[in-house]
Formats: sequence, C-alpha cells, structure tokens
Amino acid sequence: MTAIDVEPRVRAVLETLTDADLFADPFLFADATGARRVSRAAFLASLPRRARMFADAGVGSAELTTATQHRLDEQYLLVHTTWSAPSRTGGDPAVLASSYLLRHTGEAIEVVAYLNHRSLA
Repeated sequence: MTAIDVEPRVRAVLETLTDADLFADPFLFADATGARRVSRAAFLASLPRRARMFADAGVGSAELTTATQHRLDEQYLLVHTTWSAPSRTGGDPAVLASSYLLRHTGEAIEVVAYLNHRSLA
C-alpha cells in the first residue's frame, strides 16, 4: 500500500534524500543510540557504508511507501515516512520508518533534523 500525502515539493525532497545539499550543515540525526550533529560531509561519506549495510543484509533499495506532513508554522514541517526495502533472498521486505523536520528557506526546503525510528541494524 502506498499513501503519500505531502505537497509536491516535499515529495521531491523525499525522493532525493541522498543529495547532501538538501541537509542543513550541520543537521540533527537521531536514532535508538541517541542524537548528534552531523555535517553534510559526514553524511555524504556515510552513504556508501549504508549501501553496503543494506547489501550485506540482503536488502535492496528502499522505496517510499507512506508519507504524511504536519505544518508546524510558516517555516517548518514535520514529515513522517515509512519505506519498504525488498529482500534479495525472497523473504518479506524490510520496513523502515523515519521522520524529518524540514525548513522552508525561501524557495528551497532543507532537512534540519532526521529521526530514524526503525532501521536494519
């Protein structure tokens, strides 16, 4: 099931999250281990490691399956997402969940915080 209920500009951001320029520098990253500031450069450097982690787990590329947005004020949106990553071994897909705090900066939207609710690890 796919239920994407976000404005087109937000969907465009979600479809290009590997573009480090979409992220504030630094941005806040949080997961089960805690929260930390991450620079764009560190984020970009982590992408190959993330791809290897998926490959090692026998999981393909994640695809957006649900997205909802909640406008917090004139500048900020909170976006909740789920992603499905197919199993390369024939099992059930991995279901991942993330939230993003987005800030409108004029014509652009930037990710100021990324919360990983459910990952492969």
